[in-house]
Amino acid sequence: MMCTFAKVPWEDVKYSVKQKAKGSWIAPEWELDQRPQLRQQNPLVQLPYVINHSTGEVIAQSSAVYLYLGRILGLGGATHQEQMANEQVLFYLYGMWMEIRDLVYPSYTSRTEESFRSSLDNHFSGVSAHYEKLEAWLRRKDTPFFASSRPCTADFHVWEMLDQQECMARAYGFASPLGDSACLKAFYQRFRELPELEPYFASGDYSLPMNNKMAFYK
Repeated sequence: MMCTFAKVPWEDVKYSVKQKAKGSWIAPEWELDQRPQLRQQNPLVQLPYVINHSTGEVIAQSSAVYLYLGRILGLGGATHQEQMANEQVLFYLYGMWMEIRDLVYPSYTSRTEESFRSSLDNHFSGVSAHYEKLEAWLRRKDTPFFASSRPCTADFHVWEMLDQQECMARAYGFASPLGDSACLKAFYQRFRELPELEPYFASGDYSLPMNNKMAFYK
């Protein structure tokens, strides 16, 4: 999405996931072919990763990928204040993402489909605390986006998180988590209507499942 917004040439490499005989999952092309090759350049490599074909750099780890793309695409904030704001929101969102991961993927939180569904009440009750903080941040910043007057990397992460919550709430009969969060609602709509992102939302990438095949909510 960030590359589409910045209008740079890019390739989205997707790996097929297969279920093994004992029930676990594997992406053969990634685990048996690409990862061993890329580890020669970056021992920390995992999904997601970025290869800069102009420099040969291989970057892994989710937050590092966001920061790297922010720097090379000009989405990391134009001033010191914007950079600080962008990075704080970006890393706060990582904590929210970990909560979602533990909910929708088999884990100590959700061991079965039944336990996942029974956890949704608590999840949507708890997410309001995160939304209150994000709402207060936007209100205090008084900017259209989380760090400045134009999107930065954190805005992409926030929007995808809000979108997944909205879709999951609709799928399981819950009210919109955005509720009375006026600033968050406006941000969610404003970001969705960015003309630079029209190609992304019209593409098959936006209609891909939000989570992998082993997740309870895809």
